[in-house]
Parts: sequence; structure tokens; C-alpha cells
Amino acid sequence: MAMLTAACHRASPSTPKDDANPPTSTPAPPTDQAAGLTRSDGARRLPIPLGGSLQNPCWSPDGRELVLTRFVKGYNKGFAMVGRVTATDGAPLGWDKAEAQDVNLPGACWNASLHRVALSSDVAVHDEIYLLDPATGQRTQITRRSGAEAREPSISPDGRSLVFESHRVDDEKHASIWRVGTDGGGLVRLTNGRGNDRQPNWSPAGDRILFQSARNGNFDIYTIDPNGGSLKNVTHSQADDTDAAWSPDGMHIVYSSNEGDLEHANLFIISRDGSRRIRATRHGGYDGAPSWSPDGRFIAFESSDGDPDASERGTQIYMIATPPLP
Repeated sequence: MAMLTAACHRASPSTPKDDANPPTSTPAPPTDQAAGLTRSDGARRLPIPLGGSLQNPCWSPDGRELVLTRFVKGYNKGFAMVGRVTATDGAPLGWDKAEAQDVNLPGACWNASLHRVALSSDVAVHDEIYLLDPATGQRTQITRRSGAEAREPSISPDGRSLVFESHRVDDEKHASIWRVGTDGGGLVRLTNGRGNDRQPNWSPAGDRILFQSARNGNFDIYTIDPNGGSLKNVTHSQADDTDAAWSPDGMHIVYSSNEGDLEHANLFIISRDGSRRIRATRHGGYDGAPSWSPDGRFIAFESSDGDPDASERGTQIYMIATPPLP
């Protein structure tokens, strides 16, 4: 599961995309099974020609690109940089320098209204939230938290607010969810942090925020309204349910779980009210950090053949066609 530790640096300038005119459908990823790109469950590896551990895919609003994190020394290890690749063939489009741990969150991190990518970085004293212009590489610092880390940011659909996870620098077991304006004002705490609340993601309509919490012992998926009220427990398993992201219509949630005594987590999809659930990937290794394409046809995610923490290479980026939904 993607337990994130920071966010994005300057990416190389590139030609801006017109987010106001998205394509009618997301381009299909490569399907060359002979080249080892396609698994038995239909998931296909995006052949990104970069070393290190590739993690946390997040779609551009037009579905043509992915932003993701590249850890240079393995899964969640060493310096990390954030960059962009094409969604069709994984061609690199612009990457920052590995001078810090710069990390994006899968899901709602690239906002069409704001034309910015949200990420966190420890380039200064500790992790803070930044907004990055993907076309120019310029970034703006949003949070300045004394004695507390700020990580895992997600942007509201209207581009006015961010939600993120925060905890004291010396205590990573009591994280809470916070909201702040994209201008840096109006900081509000949404959860109390007693359950180690992490990885918030805005719904497409902006009416709910999902997050994972260990308030009952293991990680489950919960949702709240943008003011922190109307708590809803979506998953009720004995496993760890993490890395959740919304479907484009806001009716389903994709997440990573080792439910059913799986040795390594795979992807599952559940209805937003928690009433219906299906398994989305069937892999003997690990699948996590999923993100739904804007047209709903594909789910991008990170994957490894076994435990990513024990792998020198870490994870690579895969896509799978969205299965029939519950």
C-alpha cells in the first residue's frame, strides 16, 4: 500500500494541454503480451523507460497523461521525484531533480479547474503541501506547519480547497485529515487523528471526502462531508483497506486490500454506500495506489511481483480495464 512521505519538485517545461477540451475516451495502453506487458488477469504494464520504483499514478484531466512518483532507491526509499508520462506508451514528458522526497497522491491530485498538481515535499524543513504548474514546472507552497508534517494532498473539484493528512513530526501514528484553501487560508481540522487517518481524496462532485483510518484496529475506508461531519464507514473487513480513489461518477471506490487472507494486496471496487464489492485484479504479487481514468474505462495502479518493500526495483505502473461494476 502506498504510505506516502512527501510531494513534488519542479518538472521540466512542456507543451500545455487543453483541459477544456478532453478527448472522448482515454487512449488504450499497450497490449503486447509477447513483450511481457500483459498479465493473466488482463492488467498491462506501461513501459516507462525509467529506473527506480514508479508509484502513485494520477490521471491528467484529459486522460492523455499520468503524473507519478519515482523513488530512486526502491519502494518509498531515498530521494523521490514527480513527473509526467504519456498514458498510451509511458513516454517521459518532464521530471524534476532528485533533491528531496517529492510525492503525489493517486486519485484527485491533478485539477482541471486550477490547472495544477498537488503534492508534498520535504525540500525545506519537513513535508509541506505545494501546487505545481505541470506546464511550466513552477510551484507554490501552500502549508507552513510548525512541528507538523503535511502530506497526501487532494484538490477539490472546484479548485478552491485542498485536503491532506497531517501529523506531528515525531508521531506518525496519529495522523488527521485537514482542509485548507488553495490560497493557503482557512485551515480547518476535519478528523481528530486518534485513528491514524490518511490519504484523503475528494469525490468528483465535491460532496464527500474519502480516507483510510485504523480507528478500529485495521485500516478501513471512510467518508466524511467537506466539513468533517456525516462519517460513513464504507468497508468492514478484517484486512487493511487502503489507497482509495473515486470513480469518475462518484458512485464507486477502488482500493487496495489483502482481504481474504491474500499474501499481497490486490485491487477491489466497492459501491460508495459499501453495499456491493468485487475484486478488480487477480495477481500473486502486490497491487496498490489505484487511480481511475477520467472516462472510467481504465484503472492505473502500482504493482510488483511480491512484497514491494523487499524488491530492489519496487513497483511499476500497470493499467486494467474497468470490470463490470457492482
